[in-house]
Amino acid sequence: MAMMTTMRNKMHVVLWALLALFVLSMTVGGLVGGANIIDELLGKVDPSKAIGKVNGEIISPNIFSQQVGRQLDQIRANGQSIDDTQINRIREQVWENFVQDILIQQEVEDLGLVATDEEVIYHLQNNPPVFLQSQPSFQTDGQFDPAKYEQALANPGEMEQYWIQVENYMRNYIPRYKLQQMILSSVSVTESEIMEEYTKRNIDYTVDILHVTKDALDTESLSTTDEELLTSYNENIDDHNRPENRSLRYASWEKLPSNEDTTYVYDLALEIKNQALSGKDFASLANEYTEDPSNAVTPDSGKGGNLGWFGRGQMVPAFEEAAFSANKGEIVGPVLSRFGYHVIKVNGKKKSDGKEQVSAAHILFKIETSAKTLDEVRRKATLFSYDAQDFGFDAAVDSHDVSISDINNIDEETIYIPTLGPMSSAARFAFRNAVGQASEPLENDNFVAVFTIDSVIAAGPAPFDEIKEQIKREIEKDKMMTATEKLANDFRLNIENGTTFQELIDENEAIEHSEKDSKTLNRGFSSIGRSNFATGALLSATDGDLVGPVKTSRGFALLQVLEIETVDSTDFEIQKNVLKKTLLNQKQSAAYTNWIDGKKADAEIVDNRKYFF
Repeated sequence: MAMMTTMRNKMHVVLWALLALFVLSMTVGGLVGGANIIDELLGKVDPSKAIGKVNGEIISPNIFSQQVGRQLDQIRANGQSIDDTQINRIREQVWENFVQDILIQQEVEDLGLVATDEEVIYHLQNNPPVFLQSQPSFQTDGQFDPAKYEQALANPGEMEQYWIQVENYMRNYIPRYKLQQMILSSVSVTESEIMEEYTKRNIDYTVDILHVTKDALDTESLSTTDEELLTSYNENIDDHNRPENRSLRYASWEKLPSNEDTTYVYDLALEIKNQALSGKDFASLANEYTEDPSNAVTPDSGKGGNLGWFGRGQMVPAFEEAAFSANKGEIVGPVLSRFGYHVIKVNGKKKSDGKEQVSAAHILFKIETSAKTLDEVRRKATLFSYDAQDFGFDAAVDSHDVSISDINNIDEETIYIPTLGPMSSAARFAFRNAVGQASEPLENDNFVAVFTIDSVIAAGPAPFDEIKEQIKREIEKDKMMTATEKLANDFRLNIENGTTFQELIDENEAIEHSEKDSKTLNRGFSSIGRSNFATGALLSATDGDLVGPVKTSRGFALLQVLEIETVDSTDFEIQKNVLKKTLLNQKQSAAYTNWIDGKKADAEIVDNRKYFF
């Protein structure tokens, strides 16, 4: 508290609201356990005690799950549904955050970076962290307002117990800030880099282009023999290694609405229609019952189901037929479309430019799978699973009315199952059980499925026959690029010896030609698209230069520079500072990413997530 006494003497107060923000903004490192020594099994961390380990520091399964849960809760709070793909993306993001935060904290400790009392005071007064600057209470019109922040600092209240937490946060933040500055200290932007960026964005280059692609070649020269393919396979055998794969079969039950569900929605729609026919306000009924998301204006008000004026061809066929067939003021329905049942009120009819138009409102009732129907789907899957586990998968197939699908060669990272969609639980089952075993019912948003493991393919090189076509494509692509480069070089020699572009085109009709194409370099030219090779070559070219051959995604190109627009020095000065800031941010981001990637590559990281999910 001695340091805090000094702060009070110098600045009188510290914003007590920082304390709540501090709690919300605690770094992951403060939540990661690392003091306990854990047992290791076969060189791995016991997954019952740690979901991972970074250079000896453990990541607690409970804390990891809490972080994932918080992010998923935020998605749900925004009204979004969550599937396996999103869950896996969030887990991956949280894992990366933990790993990075531990590596950063370890580097801070290795370098002995600390925050002095004076630095804490200085940063609170002059360099508040970004998360503080982004708080709405310290902003005006979406921008950080120093006056509001200083006023808050001057009126914190008498919450002494939180001052230590403020100090602790700053003592954690400042060393990390110092580390970041050390990493970024070597990053700079030169005047030539700024001019280069300005040129790519603003200066028009007018060029003639000869693009030599596969079409200009003798296709027989690209053919490959089985001997070539096998030789390439054997010479690059390590490039064809793959992890252990497994093949599965499965029975599935789709979570579709039952006839009973459809009848229930139809009856509800009919009841609401009858209420409207009895004189109840249609707009009020629409705002209360419609499931059309476009009806909502605010959480507390709607558009009364109003769709405005529309002509033929703007609505789904069944809806359109009902609306155009009804008279003004008539209420019709329920009308079934792919969206559900509609009760429609025709508010007006007119002709515009000789074409009939209708103004209408509607109440949409979606047909969704009821809890009762879902229970029945799960019951069928469960009974099948019991029989498959007790008597074998094939015996269960014989005694149940199911169709069977298969999926071959999945690995532990497989998330998407054809037909079923995202279902990572299938891969977890496959790699934790033996051949012939049947799973419990597994499900996602749309299906419930029961799997059995058919076979296991050991880790190692993929069989030649499985990747033969892939090798063929790679060899033919290499041959094509080599041949197009040679032909483009021959064309350049011809041009240097007096042959014109047009003469080459007349003799070689398969060459792609773009004449007087004028664009900025960051847009890409016709035929060749965006090419870093072309951009780099043109940046150092002058009017009249012949550039190339430059590599493209489809071959090689020659570019005759016809005209390069003159740089507007006044406009350059206007854009200069913005361009410098943009380039600096890009280079700093790249530098920081490279530093993190290097630390991860050198770190001893144990990942036990597969035992949890």
